[in-house]
Amino acid sequence: MGGKTKQAPRTKNNAKPSSSSRTAELLGSSTPIFVGFSAQTDGGGLVPFAPGFANAEQMPDSFDAAISPQTQIILRKLSKKDPMTKKKALQELHELIEQSDVEVLKNILPLWPKYYLNLASDPDHTVREQTQTVLQLLMAKCKKAMAPYLKLLVPVWLGSRFDTYAPAASIASQSFRDTFAGNANRSREVCMHCQVEILEYATRNLTFHTAATLSIGKSLTPEDAEQKYQRVIISSLKLLSFFMEQTAQTEELSQVKESFGTLVAHQKFWSFAKHKVPPIKAAWFECIYHILQSVALSDVITPQKTQLTNLCFQFIDDADPVVAPHIWGCVLLLQSNYEDWFVPLNIRKTLLPKLSSLLQNGFNRNAQAICPNLLPFLSKVTQAALQDLDIYDFYQRFFDDMSWQSLRIDHAFQSDCICLRFLLQQINNNKEREQKEEEFSTSLLDNNVLEPIGWLLKSDSPHVKIFFQHSSALVAFWDRQINNKLDNGGLYAKLLNKFWIRIFELVTQDLSAEEVNEQLLGHVLLLVQDLHMANPSLESPSVKFVEEPDGKMEKSEPTTPVKKAQEAAAFIQKELKQLVIKLVRICLDKANKGSGSGTSTSRYIEQIRTLTKMFNDAAFYKSLTDDGDLASALNKFVSLLGQLSCDACESVVEIVFEILPLLETGQRFEYIENTLMKLPQHGVQNLLLHRLLSYPLCTEAAVRQMLSGPETCEMIARIAEEVVVDNDREKLNLLHKCFFQTDTGDILINANTVDKILLSMCGPLEQPVVDDAVEVCGSFIAQIMPVICSNNNSSLHVRQQIFLKLFKFSLEHRPEDYLSEDTLWEITTCWQDGLSSKDIEIDDDMLKCCAGIVEGLANSVELKADTLDGMAEAMAKFVICSTENIEDEHKRLGRIDETITALLESPLKTTDKVQQFEKHCVLLEALQGSVTAGVPFENACLSRNEILPLLQRSTLNFATIYKLVYQFPPPQDTNDPEDELTEDYCDPNADVLKKWNEPLIAELLQCIRVAGTAECWLEMSDLQSSTEELVLILSEKVQSFMGNSSDLVAIVKERLQQAAVQQSSVIDCRLLSYLRFCPQYAAFEESASILLHEDLSENLVTQGALKTYVIALQFLLPKLSQKAITLSSAIMGTEPPEVWVKAAVFRALVLNNFEGDVNEQTDRNIIVSAVQFLTSIGEKQASQKDLLHYNVEIQRQPYESVINTVEFIKLLTEVLKRVPYELSIKNWDAIRIGLSSWVLSVSKSIAQYQDPKTSIFIVAVYQLFAALVEFIRSEKQKSSTELLKNMIDEWDSLFAKEVNLVLFKSYYLLTHEISVEPGFQACYEALLEQITPAIERLDYSFVYSFCKSNSNITLDHLCNFLFKQLYSFQHSVRLSAVHSLRQLTPHFVADDIELNEKQSESLDASKTICKWHFLNRFEDYLTRYDALISKYLEEFTFKLSELDDLEPIDRHNALSYLFLWDCIINACAKSPVALRAVYTNWLNDNKYEENFLHFLFRAMPVDILKNHGAKVHSNGVYKELTWSQQKDRQLPLERYVCHLYTEVLRKLPAVVRRWWNATQSRQKNFIDNLTTNYVSSLICSEELKAIANRKEKHENMQVTVHSSTREVLAVYAIDEARMELVITLAPNYPLGAVKVECGKQIGGRASSRNVGMQLTIFLTHQNGTIYDGLTMWKNNLDKKFEGVEECYVCYTVIHQETCQLPKLTCKTCKKKFHGPCLYKWFTTSSKSTCPICRNVF
Repeated sequence: MGGKTKQAPRTKNNAKPSSSSRTAELLGSSTPIFVGFSAQTDGGGLVPFAPGFANAEQMPDSFDAAISPQTQIILRKLSKKDPMTKKKALQELHELIEQSDVEVLKNILPLWPKYYLNLASDPDHTVREQTQTVLQLLMAKCKKAMAPYLKLLVPVWLGSRFDTYAPAASIASQSFRDTFAGNANRSREVCMHCQVEILEYATRNLTFHTAATLSIGKSLTPEDAEQKYQRVIISSLKLLSFFMEQTAQTEELSQVKESFGTLVAHQKFWSFAKHKVPPIKAAWFECIYHILQSVALSDVITPQKTQLTNLCFQFIDDADPVVAPHIWGCVLLLQSNYEDWFVPLNIRKTLLPKLSSLLQNGFNRNAQAICPNLLPFLSKVTQAALQDLDIYDFYQRFFDDMSWQSLRIDHAFQSDCICLRFLLQQINNNKEREQKEEEFSTSLLDNNVLEPIGWLLKSDSPHVKIFFQHSSALVAFWDRQINNKLDNGGLYAKLLNKFWIRIFELVTQDLSAEEVNEQLLGHVLLLVQDLHMANPSLESPSVKFVEEPDGKMEKSEPTTPVKKAQEAAAFIQKELKQLVIKLVRICLDKANKGSGSGTSTSRYIEQIRTLTKMFNDAAFYKSLTDDGDLASALNKFVSLLGQLSCDACESVVEIVFEILPLLETGQRFEYIENTLMKLPQHGVQNLLLHRLLSYPLCTEAAVRQMLSGPETCEMIARIAEEVVVDNDREKLNLLHKCFFQTDTGDILINANTVDKILLSMCGPLEQPVVDDAVEVCGSFIAQIMPVICSNNNSSLHVRQQIFLKLFKFSLEHRPEDYLSEDTLWEITTCWQDGLSSKDIEIDDDMLKCCAGIVEGLANSVELKADTLDGMAEAMAKFVICSTENIEDEHKRLGRIDETITALLESPLKTTDKVQQFEKHCVLLEALQGSVTAGVPFENACLSRNEILPLLQRSTLNFATIYKLVYQFPPPQDTNDPEDELTEDYCDPNADVLKKWNEPLIAELLQCIRVAGTAECWLEMSDLQSSTEELVLILSEKVQSFMGNSSDLVAIVKERLQQAAVQQSSVIDCRLLSYLRFCPQYAAFEESASILLHEDLSENLVTQGALKTYVIALQFLLPKLSQKAITLSSAIMGTEPPEVWVKAAVFRALVLNNFEGDVNEQTDRNIIVSAVQFLTSIGEKQASQKDLLHYNVEIQRQPYESVINTVEFIKLLTEVLKRVPYELSIKNWDAIRIGLSSWVLSVSKSIAQYQDPKTSIFIVAVYQLFAALVEFIRSEKQKSSTELLKNMIDEWDSLFAKEVNLVLFKSYYLLTHEISVEPGFQACYEALLEQITPAIERLDYSFVYSFCKSNSNITLDHLCNFLFKQLYSFQHSVRLSAVHSLRQLTPHFVADDIELNEKQSESLDASKTICKWHFLNRFEDYLTRYDALISKYLEEFTFKLSELDDLEPIDRHNALSYLFLWDCIINACAKSPVALRAVYTNWLNDNKYEENFLHFLFRAMPVDILKNHGAKVHSNGVYKELTWSQQKDRQLPLERYVCHLYTEVLRKLPAVVRRWWNATQSRQKNFIDNLTTNYVSSLICSEELKAIANRKEKHENMQVTVHSSTREVLAVYAIDEARMELVITLAPNYPLGAVKVECGKQIGGRASSRNVGMQLTIFLTHQNGTIYDGLTMWKNNLDKKFEGVEECYVCYTVIHQETCQLPKLTCKTCKKKFHGPCLYKWFTTSSKSTCPICRNVF
C-alpha cells in the first residue's frame, strides 16, 4: 500500500551494532590505545584529559575483546547525555563489579580513568555520587591493580573530596582514606607522588578554563555550565589548600614553588578574591592562608605582598560567615610575617572605617569567628602602624565601637575583657606614663565595666551572667597584681577603689526602694556570687598573658588548659564581705517588713541563704544586727519562721543551725529546748527534728533527753500519721532517723513513741484499699522491727500486735502493682526472724490468734495458685520458726504437733462435710454411669457454696503439710568440680519433719480423700476456671506427694489400701488410683495404670474384696489399654453374691474390648458369656417377681437390690449399643417387657427423684429406651432379619405408645414447676443431662395425640411447658425443648392447614389478625422477650461510633429469645406456601420481626460490624450450624446469631426484605453492605446448587442454572405454547429483588409482560426458595391453560400471598375473585360492589 519501508526492530542490548561494517569487523580484535597526561601537551605542559577537555566525543568507540558484551553495553551507556541512562549504567556497573573477580575487572581498568574524569564533574549530583560509589568499590576490590592508573585518578579524586554535594564529597573522602590508610604519611606520599599532575590539573582549571571550555560538546544550559565551572574552581582551590597542608613538612618543594609561582603570577587567579560567589571567595582566601603559612612559599608570595595586603584589609568587614574567618586568618598572618604590613595601607581611609563598621554592626553576625582574632590584631597595632593617628585615640575609638555590642553578643564578652585587660596591662607596665593615660584607664573602667554593670543589674538581658563572670575575673586579676606587687604607680589600686565605691552605690541605691524587682535582686546576688568565686587566673585556652614588664602577648596552639588551684581574691574578706553584710541586712529588713506577704518574704530569704553560704564566721553573723551579738541574730532569723513557706523555713533553719555551733554548749541546747522546740508550726518542727536526729547532734545527751520529752513524742507520732496519708519521703527519712542505734543498742526515742509510730504505720497493712502506702509502711516496719525488738525498745503488747498484722499480711498478699516482691520478702522475713531470735514468743493465746487469722483468710479470700502457695509457705515457716529454739527434742515435736493442729483445724473441713461431699460426687458419677454406687447412702445434698470452702481449706492444709514433710531428693554426684557442695550450701531437707504423729497422718488422708472426690467433681461438673484451678492444684500436690520416696508416703499408701479393703466408701476405691504415682509404678509412665490394675486384681480378689476391685476397676478403666480385661481375669473365676458386681464386670469387659473398630473371633466368647448372664437373670425374674423391680416404687426397695437392677439395665444398654445382633428372642423380650415395666416403676417413683437409688434407676431406664429407639430407627432404614422385623412390629404395636407416653409424662412431672433443694441442684441437673437424649428420641406423634385429647396435659399446657423450658438455665434442657417443638411442629401445621382451608372460604377471614394458628401460641413469650432485649436495641442505631461502647449481652436471655425464633422460623419453613403466608402476615402485622432482626445485628461480632463495608473477615461464621453444633454448650452467642440471620434470610426472605425496605437510609445501607459482603454469596450458591441438584422434574417446565452469572433459566412449554424466563439474583440477594426477563414466546394465550410481572411478584413476596417461586409460577400457568378462571382484580390464578384459587363468585356476573383481593377492592373503593358488573356483591 506504499509508505515507508518497515525496518527490523532494534535488538535491545545489542553489543555489535550493524550500522557500520567496519566497526563490526573491529569488534573482538581491536585493542584500545589509551594516552596519558603526556600524550598531548601545549606550551604550558598541560594535558587534555582533565574535566572539560576529555569530553563525550573522546570516549572510546571500540573495546577490547576480553571485555564482555554486557560490560561494553554498560560502558557505552556511561557516554550518553541522559542523566537517567548514566545513573542506570552506573548502578549496573556497580552490580557487575560486586559480582566479578579481580582478573575480570582488570580488563576495564585502562578505560575507567577516562570515564571517571568525565563523570566526576557531571552536572547531575546523583551521577557524581554514584560515580564515587563505583570508584570506592573498584578501589576496594582491585587495590594494587589500580596503581598504574593512580596519577590519572588522584587529581580529580582529591578534587571530588570538596564536591559541593555533600554525599558525593563524603564518599570520595572515605574511599581515599580507606585506600591509603596504611599509616599517617600515606596521604602526603600520594600527594608528592602525584604533585605534578595535581598542580597542573588545578592550575589549568584556575587559569585556562572557563564555563564554556569545560562544557565543550555537552548540551548544557548556561546555568548548568556556570554551576559546573564554579564547582571545578572551588574544588581546585581547596585541592591546593589540601595539597599544601599535606606537604607542609616536606623539604624538597622546588617543583611546587615553580608551579605556584606560575599560578600566583597569573592575573586570573587574583580575580577569584573578588568573586561574587562566597564559596569561591572563601576557597581563595583559604588557599592564600595556606600559602602564607608555608615558609617555603614565602618567596613566591612576597612579590605580591602589596596587592595581597590591600585585598585582605579591603575585605576585613566582609559579612559572609564562610569568607570572614579566612580573611582574618590572612590578616593575622600578614601582620605576623611582615613587620611593615601597614605600609601599603592608608589607616584612616582603609582600616579604621571598616573596623568601626565591623564593630558597630555586631561583627556582622560572625562574632564567634572574628572575636578571637581581635587581641592578636590589637597586639600588632603600634603607634608606628597608626601613622599619624594617636594610639590612645585608636583604642578609645575601638572600645567605644565595641563596648555596647559586647552586651548583645555572647562571643564578644571575652574578647572585650581580654582586650581591656591587655590595654590596661600595657599602661601599667609603662612606668613613665602620663596623667592622661591614667585618666584614660579610669574612663575605660567606667565605660566598659561599671556602666554596663549598672545597666545589666536592671536589664533582662540573657548575657548578664557571662558579663559578670568576666568582669569579676578582671577585678580579681587586678587584685592579684596588687598582692604580687606588680602594681606600677598604684594604677590597679585606683581602679579597684573606684570599682568598689561604684558597686556599693549601685547595690544600695537600687535595693533601698520600697518594692524591689525580683530580677534586680537576682542580678545583684549573681554579681556578688561571681565576685566571690572570681578566679584571677581565668584565661582563654588559646591566649596567654606574660607577666614581664614589657607585657608582650603571644599566640600559641589551642591546647586543653591545665587546671590550677583557684586562688581566692584578697578583696573577698574585705570589700566583698562588707557588701554581703550590707545586702543581708537590707534583705532582713525587707523580709520583716513584708511579713504580711509570704511570697515576698520567702524570696528575700532565698537570697539571704545564698549570701550566708559565702561567710559563716561569728563576726559575720554578729554584724547582721545592731546589737552585735549572736543571740540577736538568732532571734531575728527565728522570728521569720512563722511567716515563711516550707522551702524558706528550711533555709532559715539551716542558717540557725549554722549560728548555734558558734554559741557555748549550754547556751546552745537551752536555746533549742526553750525556744526552737516551742515553735508551733508543723513544718518547722519537722525541720528541727531532722536536725536533732542527725549526726552529730543526735549523740549529745541533751538532745537525747529532749527527744524523750512528751512534746517531742507527740511531734513524732504526728509525723507518722502524716506519712501514712501523704507518703512524704522526707518525713519517712525522719522516722528512720528516730531508730538510730547507739553503741549500747538504745535508740533515740522512748518506747511510748515507738509504740505510737508502729501503730500508725501498721494502719495501711490492714486496709482493703491498696496503694503506695502499703509498700512504704510495710518496708519501714520490716526494717525497724529488729531494732525495736532488741533492748525492749517497745512494749510487748504492741510487738505482738505488729507481729500478728505482719503475719496476716504475708498470708493475704502476693506481689502486685502496689507491692513489690522485695517488700513482701522483707515483711515475711521480718516476722520469721522475730520468731527465730525469740524476740516474739508464741504462747497459747498467740497461737490461737494466728490460727484465727488463717481461718479468717481461708474463709474469705479466693485462693488462687500463687496465694495458696504463699499462705502454705508462710504457715510452714511459722511452724518451723516458732519451735526451732526449743532445745528439748520431745518438747519441740510436741509443740510442732500442737501448732500444726491449731493452724489446720477448721469448721470449714469436718469429717461430716467430707463424707457428704463424697456422697454428692458418688451420686454425680453414678448418674453419669461410669461408676457403680455400690455402697448404700441416702442423702447426697451439698451446695456448691459449701464445697468451695471445704476444697480451699483442704488445699491449704495439704499444701502446708506438703511443705513440712516433703523430702527433696539428694543432689546427684556428677563428678563435676563446679557442682561440688560449698560451705554456703543449704540443705533443702534441713527443716523437714522426720517424725509424724497420728493427727498429722489423719489430716493427710482426709485431704487426699477430698482430692480424690474433687477430681470426680471436676469430671462431672462444669466449674469456673478458678475452682477448676484449685482442684488441679490439690490433685497435683497429692500426686507429687505420692511420688515422694519418704517413709510417710509408705504409711499413707498402706492406710489407703486398708480403707479400700473395708469396702465402706466408693471414694476409698477411687483413691487406689493415686498409687500409680508411687515410685514403684510411676517409673513405667503410661503403663503405670496397667501394672496397678494387675496388682489390685490379684490382691483384692484374693482378699475377697470384690466390690472394691470392681469399683476401682471402673475408675481405672479409661486409663487401661484395650483388652486389658479378659475372661481369664481373676474376677471371672469368682461367684459374687451381688448381681451388680457380675453385671459391672461384664459391662467393663464390653467397654474394654469393644471400643475399637475391629474385633477378634475370641471376643465373641465375651458376648456369649454376657448374653448368657443376661438370659440367666431374665429367667430368674420369671421365678422371682421382684428381682428386677417391675412396676414397683423404687424408694421402698432395698438399696443393693436396686443397684443390681440398675447394673443389669446398664449391661443391657451396652450390649444393645455394641452387639445387638447377638441378642436372642428371650433377650429382646426381656428388653421390651422389662422396659414397659420399668417405665411404670419410673412413673411411680419420679416424685422421689432426690433419693439416690431412685435417680440412678430413672437414668438407667431412660438410657435403655434411648438405645432401643436408636437401634429400631436405624434398623428401619435397612433390610433386617425376620426376628428383628417381628420384634420391631411388636414393639410398635404393643409397647411403643405406652412407653413413650409414660416417659414423657414422667419427664413432664420431673421438670414442670418443680422446686429443687439447693444442695441437690447439681445432682438434679446431672439427672436431666442424662435423660434429655432419651427425650429427643420420643415419638411426638403419640405425645401430640395424647395432649390433643387429654384434659390434664393439653396442647396449651404442652406448649407453655416447652416455652418455659427454653428459659431454663440448663443448656441440655433448652435444646431438648427446641427439639421437641421442632418435632411437634408438623402436627400443629397439619391442623393449621385444615383450619386455613376453612378460613379461606370466608371473606371476613382477612379482616382481623389470625388467632387460630400455631404461631399465635408464641405471642405471650415474644412480648416478654421484647421487653428484655429492648435495652440492647436502644444502644445500637447502626452507627460505627456506638460499637466500642456496647454493653455485654446477657447470654441466657439472648439464647432463650433466639431459640424461640428458631422454632418460629422452623414452623414457617415446614408449612406449605399458603399457610406460610398466614404465618408471615401474622408476624408482619404484629411487627415482631423488627425487634428480632434488629437484635440479630446488635449481637453480631463487633469486628464484622466494624468492617461491614468490606469483606475483611471470613464469612464462615454465617454458615449453617448442624444440630450437634447447636447442642455444644460452648457455642458462642455471636456464631449462633450469624447462623440464625442466614436461616431467616434463607427461609423467610420476604419478611426480611419488607423490614429492610422500611428502614432508614443509614440502617438500610449498613444491612445491605453486610449482607452483600458476608451472606449473599452463601445463600446464592446454596439456592443455585439446590436447583441444579433437584431430582424431581416438572411435567411442563425445565430449569437450568448458571452459577457464575447467578442466573436461572426456566422454560415452560405446553402444546404449542412456549415461554422462557431468565431469573437473575441481585448482588445483595435475598434483600434485593430478583430480576426477571422474558425470553422467546411462541403461541398460546399467555402475555409475556404479565407472566414476567407475576413471577417477579411471586419471588418478591413469597417466603421460600427460588424453586418454590418457579413452582408457584408453573402452577399458575397450568391452571390458566387448564381453563381455570383468573381473579379479575390481580389477574392471576393463584394468589401471590395465600396461594389460593379464586373461590368467591359474584351472583350476578358469575366472575370469581380471591378473598384478599376482593377485600382490598372493597376497602380502597369504599363500596361493596362487584369490580366487574358493579352490582352489590
